[in-house]
Amino acid sequence: MVDRFFRSRRWRSANCKTSDDGFTRPRWIRRRRARLLFGQTEYPPCSGGCPMGAQTEEVRRRIVAEINSGALPPGSRLGSERELAEHYGVSRSSLRQVLAALEEAGVVRRAIGRSGGTFISHATVERDLSGVIGLPAYLASQGYVAGSRILSTQMTVPDRNARDALDLGEDEFVIDIRRIRLADGSPISLEHVQLPAGRFPGLLERPLGGSLYELMEQAYGLVPGAAEEQIEAVNATTTEASVLGTRVDAALLLITRTTRDQTGIPFEYSRDLFRADRTRISVTARGPAGRTEAKATVLEVRTDSES
Repeated sequence: MVDRFFRSRRWRSANCKTSDDGFTRPRWIRRRRARLLFGQTEYPPCSGGCPMGAQTEEVRRRIVAEINSGALPPGSRLGSERELAEHYGVSRSSLRQVLAALEEAGVVRRAIGRSGGTFISHATVERDLSGVIGLPAYLASQGYVAGSRILSTQMTVPDRNARDALDLGEDEFVIDIRRIRLADGSPISLEHVQLPAGRFPGLLERPLGGSLYELMEQAYGLVPGAAEEQIEAVNATTTEASVLGTRVDAALLLITRTTRDQTGIPFEYSRDLFRADRTRISVTARGPAGRTEAKATVLEVRTDSES
């Protein structure tokens, strides 16, 4: 009797609908299949009576506001997914959507492993290529505390690119310096500098943690006159990612520079790898009236940073 009722025309007209394929199915089956195929488009109301999408956006805004207010400083680690979901009153799946959106925007970065988690990203440093100024001066002008971590220093035979850039002979040596440059204590670039050894006697006995340009001026009376710089996008190797605190294959900016003194003689060849998620490159172009012309336009890089 019950089975006959569910198969009756009156029940089917009230609770079923014939689809384009000619089959008649209960409405709840059609709704469920649509959600599975195309994603859920209607969400149950939250406790506040708002759609889940709006609640997720509200959590994102709250996190951004806490970052802007300083409550979540750069480099700080957020709690676990469970802790954050409880703190903000959302499900863990909704929280993952928020974190994914923040990571895509470069606001946070997520690291995998025992010491991993979700961390607040550091602010972007602007690198102006229009003048020959050392990185510490750039950082100081933007309110950062500049620092360096020396990886290695040695006198060695230059590689082919350095020899050509510095106009060195086959029997000449270079001072090879590798450093990590820091902004507020956090890695921002990996620096590899090669200098003609004959021009800087005793340099390896001097403190090399600060600005090399300032040291050159004070100790050797050398003032930079001009620099030729090339920029290209590369991906971080395993070693570079480990040193810079980012992930393997993360976007980096490689700046290759040849610097000349005021008489036009080259004295520095360097290859610097900058974290693209923390660096914005700017170039000021001048026309003939300024007697110089920039070979690049403004380049702004804002990528995901993940380590």
